[in-house]
Amino acid sequence: MNGMFAMILSAVMTWTVQSKSSVQGSGELPAGVTAEYDCTYQKGTVRAGDVATLVLTGIAGIEVQQIDYYLRSNTSSGAGTITVTADGTLLATKSGSLRDWCGTYDADNYHAVMAWQGSRLISESLVLQLGGSTNSLYIERFVITYLPAPPEPPAPTYTVTLTDGNQLYATLTESSGGAGVLLPALPNRTHWRFVGWSERDLGTIDEQPSLHYAGNRFYPTGNDSLWAVYQYAEMQGEKPFVEELISGVYMYVNRDLHVALRGVPANGRMTSAAVDTYDDNQHYQITFVGTDTAYISHVPTGTPIGYSVASRTMADQASPWRVYHSGDQTIFYTVIGGKNYVLWLNVYDTQTQNNYAGLLQANPGVSPMGLQDTMMPTELYAFTTHPEWALGIDETQEAASAERIIRFGNYEIHIQNGHKKLYLR
Repeated sequence: MNGMFAMILSAVMTWTVQSKSSVQGSGELPAGVTAEYDCTYQKGTVRAGDVATLVLTGIAGIEVQQIDYYLRSNTSSGAGTITVTADGTLLATKSGSLRDWCGTYDADNYHAVMAWQGSRLISESLVLQLGGSTNSLYIERFVITYLPAPPEPPAPTYTVTLTDGNQLYATLTESSGGAGVLLPALPNRTHWRFVGWSERDLGTIDEQPSLHYAGNRFYPTGNDSLWAVYQYAEMQGEKPFVEELISGVYMYVNRDLHVALRGVPANGRMTSAAVDTYDDNQHYQITFVGTDTAYISHVPTGTPIGYSVASRTMADQASPWRVYHSGDQTIFYTVIGGKNYVLWLNVYDTQTQNNYAGLLQANPGVSPMGLQDTMMPTELYAFTTHPEWALGIDETQEAASAERIIRFGNYEIHIQNGHKKLYLR
């Protein structure tokens, strides 16, 4: 019964010689298989001293049961050695003539010569060779009977729990194993602006934590939890976009997503991150030439921020950017092949299902894009996963010192004569 079941499951793949350096596969070929063939003479002709070699890779998991070479010879001669190697281990070797193997020499018809029979699980590769010792043998095809690799079990799907302050915001479940979940953006709160998602419940801290940004995919390795992270925004805040275009150092920002251009081009793309005045990787020297052209360079490295006309991708070269400007909105774009490409911070990649910063074919116009200055607004630098602590912020005014105190959570902000200090209570 088991043998019959194995026979039903058996598959056959055939590799027919096409030239001295190629074979054609037919039958039931394993998914991902790659075949490389070489004959030191021509096509399938193996004289004394010649070798024909077939190397199969991409067959991990199959169980080989039988291997046959289809050979013919000269009218009265033709001998050599057959070898079979699996994953670097010699499985079989057979030396002799066609008459030894098949009972006769035959210059007209190909005969099946069984090179090996058994049961062998392949983890990497299978190498089949025919070496000549007496002129001449001719190989037409290699035939391999095997059991296909069992199908991989589907990857498990995981659920991600999103928490906003003390409240459950949502639970997101992968559509299929390994697909990840798309992270949402949350609205800002009083005194706080949303900046991303953390894998830890942070309380309130004064260093920016590691974040997963809205609009990107998060790939859980099990049922997982993320917490919404907010940055104190009363003084740090969302700065207004500049309205007058003057050359200087700016951040290029999407105010709807609260992200800014960051870093330099790599592989035709750039990145974006939560708006952070203190992150100098978000600082760019913008040099305006008139009102409709600009050049951009990365302040920390001096790298020019431009584009390749040939590939329509970002490049570290000085390129003239056209400028769309209306009120406090500013967009950089270029025209390639008669089409407009804007410098956009959340271009969606359908293959990776992630966003990146780069060129997007679109017409410049009304958008959430603009420039923010990089002046440090305050010494305050606070992040929290519990903005609800600040809903009842307590403000006091010390008349004698004209000092204003804002209390939230374990923190106090002291403002006096325009100077701000943050204290941990």
